[in-house]
Amino acid sequence: MPRLSPVLLAGLLAIGAGGALGGVGAEQKAERVGDTRACIPNGAIVSRVVEDEQTLSFELLGGRRYRNRLSGPCPGLRQAGSGFGALGFEVHGSSLCRGDLLRIVDTARGETSNIRTATACPLGAFERLPDRELPRR
Repeated sequence: MPRLSPVLLAGLLAIGAGGALGGVGAEQKAERVGDTRACIPNGAIVSRVVEDEQTLSFELLGGRRYRNRLSGPCPGLRQAGSGFGALGFEVHGSSLCRGDLLRIVDTARGETSNIRTATACPLGAFERLPDRELPRR
């Protein structure tokens, strides 16, 4: 079994403590408008909007917003976003990530029973947008 040196172990503990205490790290930098991140937490998504055949935007709890541009147009995305079809995400884990598949299901043709045969488009990176201002109480 490999052994960790005391210096390396102390460094790893310091990094872990900094993250737990909200220290400055790569994730905090990714929170600036225009920065990108690979994943967003699935359980924090409160809404999504189809912007066009290649772009979706997501709003998370607390008003944080992200835009996802697919690598190319996804046939049927605009129609599904308008209510003429359904969107499904093939997710591996508790986050929606770059490379996860967006599936467009044509509900008019009764394809809802087999989402794996629906049109599949891989997600891109998530670009941070300005927060939506929440109403003051």
